[in-house]
Amino acid sequence: GGWARWALWAVVSLVLAASFAWGVYQARHRPRSLAFVIVTYYLLAVLYCCLGKLSLLRRDDPAAAPERRRVRLAVWVVSVAFANVIAARVADSMPERGLQIAVWVVLAAGIGVAFYFFFIREGARDVVAGQRREAELHQVSPEQRV
Repeated sequence: GGWARWALWAVVSLVLAASFAWGVYQARHRPRSLAFVIVTYYLLAVLYCCLGKLSLLRRDDPAAAPERRRVRLAVWVVSVAFANVIAARVADSMPERGLQIAVWVVLAAGIGVAFYFFFIREGARDVVAGQRREAELHQVSPEQRV
């Protein structure tokens, strides 16, 4: 049960820290590669923290809705920054200009799809859920609402 999950997270954290240390060691003489390793590790850590915060906020709590929107926006911004850093690195390694453009087109399409599912579709679900709650309130007698 609980200890196995914590052990898994500990192993994953150690592997991530070890791979970061190895990446820094290998890139120590190349400033651009060193910056890439540090920025990706930092963005991954921030994304993990934002996702943890987002999972703690309740969907059905109207008081938490503004904070949930802010955290969702933070997750979006960090995810887009992380994707751009990775795409820039991949595009730099491509030999032809057409392949570099293809990397950026795929990134733009992925960001567009993610935006739709993360904001548009999620917002529509919140609106429908709000209308459902309102309809349920109208079906209940005033004595039962108290």
